[in-house]
Amino acid sequence: MNFGKKIAYYSVGVVALIGLIVLIMNPFAKDFTADNFHPFENYHNSDSAFVVDLSSAVNTGIIIPTVKQLPGGQFVFSFRVTNNKIGSRKLSYKIYYQNETYKSVEFEEANGFRYEHPDAENNFYGSWENTGIGFKEIPELGWYGSEVITDSFRIVGNPRNEEKYYGLETKHGVSAADISRMIGTIRQDAVWLGDIAQKAKNNNIPLDEQLYRDALYSLNEQYQHGTANQRWKRNPRMGSYRFMLVVTSTDAVQSLPVSVRDISQTETDGHCINPFYYFLYGPGKTDKNCDVTVAGEELKVIAQFDPGSGVYVNPLEFKDNRNDTVNFCKTCGSDSALFVDAQFAQFFHSIDKNVTMPMIPMTADVVADHYTQQQYQENADKFTDAQRIKDGFYITNRPCETVKSDPLTHEITIFNPGNDSTPYRKEHVGVKTRIGMTYGKYRVCVRFPEMISEDNVWNGLVNAVWLLYQDNASWNSRGACEGGFIPKDDMRGQYADRKNIQNYSEIDFELVKTSRNWPKESYAAVPQPEPYDAANNRDIVVACTNWDLACMQPEKHVKGVMPLMIDNHRFDLHRWDSWYQAITIRTPEDHDDIYKRDYYWYEIEWTPEHIAWRIGPEKDQLQLVGYMDKTVTTIPDNQMIVVVTQEFHDSEWWKPAPFNQRNIPYPKSPMVGKVLAVEVE
Repeated sequence: MNFGKKIAYYSVGVVALIGLIVLIMNPFAKDFTADNFHPFENYHNSDSAFVVDLSSAVNTGIIIPTVKQLPGGQFVFSFRVTNNKIGSRKLSYKIYYQNETYKSVEFEEANGFRYEHPDAENNFYGSWENTGIGFKEIPELGWYGSEVITDSFRIVGNPRNEEKYYGLETKHGVSAADISRMIGTIRQDAVWLGDIAQKAKNNNIPLDEQLYRDALYSLNEQYQHGTANQRWKRNPRMGSYRFMLVVTSTDAVQSLPVSVRDISQTETDGHCINPFYYFLYGPGKTDKNCDVTVAGEELKVIAQFDPGSGVYVNPLEFKDNRNDTVNFCKTCGSDSALFVDAQFAQFFHSIDKNVTMPMIPMTADVVADHYTQQQYQENADKFTDAQRIKDGFYITNRPCETVKSDPLTHEITIFNPGNDSTPYRKEHVGVKTRIGMTYGKYRVCVRFPEMISEDNVWNGLVNAVWLLYQDNASWNSRGACEGGFIPKDDMRGQYADRKNIQNYSEIDFELVKTSRNWPKESYAAVPQPEPYDAANNRDIVVACTNWDLACMQPEKHVKGVMPLMIDNHRFDLHRWDSWYQAITIRTPEDHDDIYKRDYYWYEIEWTPEHIAWRIGPEKDQLQLVGYMDKTVTTIPDNQMIVVVTQEFHDSEWWKPAPFNQRNIPYPKSPMVGKVLAVEVE
């Protein structure tokens, strides 16, 4: 045997020996492993917050990232997969993401077993945008072979492609021509027109006005039905995202639960299994056919609204056809450009025209004129009921007149108009965001007009920052209440019809001149607080409210005053009676500390477990002024928008208030506020 053959035989023997040693010494090694998983190779600032692009999010929904931010509008990820055994191997992989900041826990433990938490399927998680792709195959790996896989993904709204979030696609919104055409259609249908004529008679309004209302209703209904995936109806949540890679044998993919391999599907019971529960805590954790890797890197995302992007006026929100469009302009109105680009809309309050109060027939600038308590009392006594104006509150019939968006300063100016002639008006004003989200830390920077004079007299204004449900359509219903909600507009108290499903949700800041204390009868077994002279101090009350619609599901249902200790601070939670639909906390704050500044910050932290309210002169100087958790109130879980308003309230809503709205003059000059920033983290 020549020397070359000896070497060849020797080499073969060495390889065989090594293989035998590996087989003998490592019989329990996993068949394959995945490592070096990097979820965003093309984004290298993962330690800082990723600011989402909202420029087209009104129609497309929030996309993370967009083509303006990264090439192709995708995060590029990579990983290495290795075949650890003899024989070739066919493998497949799938990436999952989940919002970690605003999630329900994935499991609950009982009898030594981790069961999926009932709310885990409602967490915001996703995978490939095209859910039909499922697991992707990896090129076949030979003996001990390895391969580096590179792929891409993005985070989008409605990641499970649920049909309840589908609807009619539009890029221009409702126009005057659309409304006119719908009215024409109704007029051509004798039966339909007859029904509307009867409705107009019942409502005691002109036929043309009822036609207008029904045309808007019909157009709005049309938008709820269609085949377009309206991803904005379930936008990505802000906060931190975690990324999970699952590699499995290709022939084992079909053994995984259907809702795990295709997140758009449900199990036979209609339930979706959360992949993060399944692979990290459930049956997939011990599945030898799966190798699961969670990336060490997370992605923190925040949203920053641009007040200079314009203000859209939605024709669907007009109750009648008497609105004057004379103030429409490039930055405020109903045209198609603003429909697409404007991140804010004018907010129109709901007004009950049947509710009136006897107002004193005079004007004054309470703050600027240094209105005194003596003047307040003199004018309260001066006018008889016959001399007073039986009046209510108003909203504008000239959209864009009291709302201005400035693209240069990136501010929105809002103002309640003054009164230089009769008929006098106390008119609400406000704006709202057009991009809804679920959960988050919502921060609003605003300069509100002052509320009390040097002699502490209230000017009748309530400054407010709210979160409000985005839509009353079925796609935006909140989670069911065992025992039922009382709808917000049902005032029958204990005789109200409870509903298991509702859409209405609202979380408020309201700044008002009233007492920090509630009426004495609200305290019941709780010790009465120290007396508080609201008329003779510089305090205003920061009221923090959650509208839970009187759901009695929480273990500590609040009625009257119920103290809650948080961080060594006592908050008195209050509900007027068991059937009242909201809980409120009153926290007194110095008026001048808030209003004698160029701006002030208001933060609502809304999570699945609790709601916290904070205020302060800067984002890093916020103090807690309100707190509730799910043991005392039902926390909403539907999509909400941000609302900023300056409005007039009946002082009866804020008993015991030191000043009566009926005795407060109409504003002589405009009351001006500025919205400087709105962000969600």
